[in-house]
Amino acid sequence: MERPIYQYLIMLPGLILLLAMPLRANQSNGRAGFQHMIYRAYVHDRMPLWENTLQTMEFEYRQQPDPGLLYDILLAQYGLIGYYLGTEKEKEAEATLDKAGGYLDILSDNSSYIAEAKLFEAAFYGFRIGLRPWRGIRLGPRSSRLIDEALEINPSYPRGHIEKGNLLYYAPGVFGGSKSKAMEHYQQAIEMMEANMENNHRWLYLSTLVSLAEAHKETGDVEKGIAILEKALSFEPDFHWVKEEKLPEYKSY
Repeated sequence: MERPIYQYLIMLPGLILLLAMPLRANQSNGRAGFQHMIYRAYVHDRMPLWENTLQTMEFEYRQQPDPGLLYDILLAQYGLIGYYLGTEKEKEAEATLDKAGGYLDILSDNSSYIAEAKLFEAAFYGFRIGLRPWRGIRLGPRSSRLIDEALEINPSYPRGHIEKGNLLYYAPGVFGGSKSKAMEHYQQAIEMMEANMENNHRWLYLSTLVSLAEAHKETGDVEKGIAILEKALSFEPDFHWVKEEKLPEYKSY
């Protein structure tokens, strides 16, 4: 499964030394503080900040288990695995995926997070296919079934449509893949998040806009892709990946 959460990062000298300060400053804000740090890490391409925030979230969860924080941890791991796969860090991706499996076992036992757990499991199958493509024959149908089950349980949960879109986008046509159908699900997820923007889904909203733009570009409508990327910048003017890389790339076509 492709769709990297980030592109390659150029880190400023000494950045890592500064990370502990904002982490400690926001820790007292609980989940909202962690969500803010993950969002800022995504917007500004500061992957070490994402990694350090996730470690702090895991520490906090060990001290005081909370299902909401557990969901945020899995969402952060989901994003991190996508980044590792996109930057060819397969060992890191596999290690994070294995760790996430343990957290997912806990979330799956919580009756309030049935759809969410199914979608994480479906995405993790997709990641394992990305690591070992030959697994696709066995794991692909499992992932598809879990996505459909989650959508049936909670059709208004945007991540269900994101994962359905991902499945349709990356699956070969002979196995039901369709970028045009993927766009429909991405658009549904975007509209759902715009109607009810959860704080922990803000980075996912930006990511889904990029996915929709990519689908339009791949189907020959670069202008529509540009409009969607500009929409992402209207939501977050500091979105480094789009402002510095994706939008100039699209406009060069």
